[in-house]
Amino acid sequence: MLRLLVVLLAMLAMWPDRSSAEEPACQGCGAPHRDAASFKNALLVTVKNHGFVAAAGEKARAQSKPTPGLVHADLAGDISVVVVEDRKDISRYVMSGEGKRFGLSDQDMMNIGRENLKRRVSRLQIEEHGPVRSLSFDADYNAALLLLPEVWSALPNLPADLVVAVPARDIVAFGDGADPEAVASLRRIARIPNDGYPVTALLLQRVRGRWMVKN
Repeated sequence: MLRLLVVLLAMLAMWPDRSSAEEPACQGCGAPHRDAASFKNALLVTVKNHGFVAAAGEKARAQSKPTPGLVHADLAGDISVVVVEDRKDISRYVMSGEGKRFGLSDQDMMNIGRENLKRRVSRLQIEEHGPVRSLSFDADYNAALLLLPEVWSALPNLPADLVVAVPARDIVAFGDGADPEAVASLRRIARIPNDGYPVTALLLQRVRGRWMVKN
């Protein structure tokens, strides 16, 4: 098996930083500056199945929490983008409205989480598996690479018809949608066990810069 390392440090250094933790906390919200900075620094975005998001919302309502559920947005098919507060001792999904104490909307938290994720991806490991390849950088957040078009555009020999399989949080496989053998392999990968962390059994296709479900 051929293993390649793609070093993206130089490119990452050139990407604009729109979520600096040095930004002041909101005026009058009562949140200490250091707490706001710590919260912002801990935010990441990742992807989950719609079923997970719905279950989290039901659980919150069952506990009479004054929230509509997780911060989330649709990506494609049955995939949602969610926000995670990721710290050394614990990681948890962020509920809608939590950022208000720091003057942050749900969309602000999404944007900050994406910028933090982008900075975290300094190296990608690429493995070849016959007609398909796979990406990895952090088992808990490999699937979140779907949210970083900058990473995909930096990959060598990227197929013009890019198709991906993301059955679980730690698996991202991709290949040429014009290659029947690659597509067949990706469909098999999409159905493998997800170890309790499912993303989707669907294949995704990159069309004009956006992910869409492949028929």
